[in-house]
Amino acid sequence: MTPNKEDYLKCIYEIGTEEGKISNKEIANRMQVSPPAVTEMIKKLISEDLIIKDKVKGYLLTKTGKINVAELYRKHRLIEVFLVDHLQYTCDLIHQEAEILEHTVSDHFINALDRLLNYPQTCPHGGQIPKSGQLIEEIYNQTFTQDLTPGDYVLRRVQDQIDLLHYLETVGLKIGVTFTLKGFDPFTQLYRLNIDVRAPGGGAHCRGSGGAAAPPQIRRPP
Repeated sequence: MTPNKEDYLKCIYEIGTEEGKISNKEIANRMQVSPPAVTEMIKKLISEDLIIKDKVKGYLLTKTGKINVAELYRKHRLIEVFLVDHLQYTCDLIHQEAEILEHTVSDHFINALDRLLNYPQTCPHGGQIPKSGQLIEEIYNQTFTQDLTPGDYVLRRVQDQIDLLHYLETVGLKIGVTFTLKGFDPFTQLYRLNIDVRAPGGGAHCRGSGGAAAPPQIRRPP
């Protein structure tokens, strides 16, 4: 499969996890290509039994499409772990490197890399690393919602978007950091947080669902 087709499949998967419906327009926006280019690629993906049309969702990945996407994420996220643990990359730099390398490395290489890294379960951003042949089943799925109960939470997963990672770093929010949710302001669409004093910074405002396409995933501390 070509890298371009793989990128389209990942794009369709990601939109499906964030939006109610997958449209050609949204695919074009994210892939930064023209609508006719999307239409042409969609036809190819359907003909190869990688996606199907759906009246409600727009498009759905087939079982074959899901397996292909899971293998891409497995490669991408194992490469990210290697870059951080062995080459001292920072979390805001690893995504672009992994985007390039995931299309070039073999399954044999990735299996060897998995052994070298002692079979990690999550990537540096908290995303699940599926085993070979396994579909993606994210471990952390709780996101910020307007009716989220105030209290203590731990940041467990973030989307690897550079601007988001830079912002979270400025307010001291990193994977594993505990914070206290104080409340939500429906007018400004902002959450009020108190961040663990042991982290840089002592407080922050995080924009709500109306301002973030892919909000961080959180979990109550044990």
